[in-house]
Amino acid sequence: MAIQALADVKRIIAVHSAKGGVGKSTVSVNLAVGLAAHGARVGLLDADVHGPSAHIMLGAPGFPEPGPDERLMEPLTAHGVKFISMGNLTTDKTPLIWRGAMVHSALQQLFENVVWGELDYLLIDMPPGTGDAQISVAQTVPLAGVVTVSTPQELALADSLRGIRAFQQMRAPILGLVENMSCFVCDDCGDAAFIFGEAGVEMLAQELGAPFLGKLPIEPCVSASGDEGRPFIVSHPDSASARAMQAVIDRFLVEVERHAPARAFSFAWRKMDWNERFPDPPEPDMAGDGPVKAIWQVSSDELGLVWRDGRKTMFSARELRQACPCASCVDEWSGKPLLDPDSVAGDVSLEEVSSVGRYAIAPVFSDGHRTGIYHFNRLRKLADAKKAETTSKPTQE
Repeated sequence: MAIQALADVKRIIAVHSAKGGVGKSTVSVNLAVGLAAHGARVGLLDADVHGPSAHIMLGAPGFPEPGPDERLMEPLTAHGVKFISMGNLTTDKTPLIWRGAMVHSALQQLFENVVWGELDYLLIDMPPGTGDAQISVAQTVPLAGVVTVSTPQELALADSLRGIRAFQQMRAPILGLVENMSCFVCDDCGDAAFIFGEAGVEMLAQELGAPFLGKLPIEPCVSASGDEGRPFIVSHPDSASARAMQAVIDRFLVEVERHAPARAFSFAWRKMDWNERFPDPPEPDMAGDGPVKAIWQVSSDELGLVWRDGRKTMFSARELRQACPCASCVDEWSGKPLLDPDSVAGDVSLEEVSSVGRYAIAPVFSDGHRTGIYHFNRLRKLADAKKAETTSKPTQE
């Protein structure tokens, strides 16, 4: 039976770990906040009834406001994310000693009695394990997919495998695996210490034939930001963890689109005559209220964008290829460029341009490169830098 409160939620995603203490809630919160920062409408339901933590990590421990009638409540909002947690409905001195039937009832009420409104994503921070709560969620709501979080430790991997198998039996798509606490990077020398083992989650993903979304390092800022109610992806945007989280988000968006596409557009690049050029878009190509109104092929070498504020930007194919943000071109922990701009051929062109949700494009280049996800906010920064460079050049008399 469909739940009316979720009627306007496009995708429901479970974030799960079969073993506790691997940082699942930290990943859930920062994934939600990161998606919201890219313009998505995001909700987060903290379904860890016995150990809620989202209200602390988001810095909003208060009680929710009542909804339109006595049965309903409004979700709280923090860092652009609508959320509700059992921690917002109880006090720190209230232990929840509940059996399975009571857990199922509580989760049912959180789905049905919260006014979620229109959302692109509702992330469910699942309790650890493969018990009643997992079965209740899978049977109550249509999951668009599951993200599994684990450390590379053998004990955690064994539990993760069981958890993934359980969701597969319930026909929930596995969107990918995230390796948390992958290593500790020394601030002084830059060496990586693999405290819990190396690449275990990535190897598990290969064994299962499931996507590997990325690895997150151990950093003091992660723990501190969670305690302070300021997710690290916004409080420490230049940290290795934030850069790695952005890479996880990029891959997450690709997998979501692959399993449940909501593509606004996709067009093949075509050869055009040397004097053929379209400085204005033939018609708006972007729906909704995102930062971009239209994207089109200007010429054989140029991609055009019209921003929501009316500004127009043209990028050459080579400019876009040189600015690729993927893990092959930019180190996802240090943020240092790995791609030599001069190594990009002068005649590189585009072959296809597709949207990823409402927040990014995924271009395919003639040199075979296709792994870059260009978020619109990144493209706007490139546009601003391009305009500043043009403005600063002296005019010739």
